[in-house]
Amino acid sequence: MMPGLIDDLRATNPDFARLWERRDVQAAPMLTKTFRHPAVGEITVDCDTLTLTDRDQFLVLFTAPPGSPGAEGLALLDVLGSQASSYVR
Repeated sequence: MMPGLIDDLRATNPDFARLWERRDVQAAPMLTKTFRHPAVGEITVDCDTLTLTDRDQFLVLFTAPPGSPGAEGLALLDVLGSQASSYVR
């Protein structure tokens, strides 16, 4: 978060300022998952989960840093998937 934004929020929102001063915010742990694909092999990705509390649902996002083996594996799966769908009639 940018320092200017924090200063603005602290100045205009007493609840935010109070919570910010408690300093009990912690980053969510980074989770990783490793999948084994028969054509590509192991693909390790970062796993983030977003909670949609009003709908009692979760959105799970799998990503890999650019240039990583996981990103290369995902790119290969994208190519393989598009080739496989061209054979479906």
